[in-house]
Amino acid sequence: MEDPTGRVPALTFHALRRAFKTSIAERLIPEAQWSRHAKALVRKLTHNAHVDSGLVAWIIRK
Repeated sequence: MEDPTGRVPALTFHALRRAFKTSIAERLIPEAQWSRHAKALVRKLTHNAHVDSGLVAWIIRK
């Protein structure tokens, strides 16, 4: 269910980042596509239509 506030719990942040890192490594996704891939992954895993740009930046940071 979508959280109407758009918030993501702290443990979910870490799980999203791990899932992202695994996904880009397995799929050999180029860095130029990381932001788009992270947004799609967050939408899929959290069922939230809105993805905060700060969350995406945190997920894709090196």
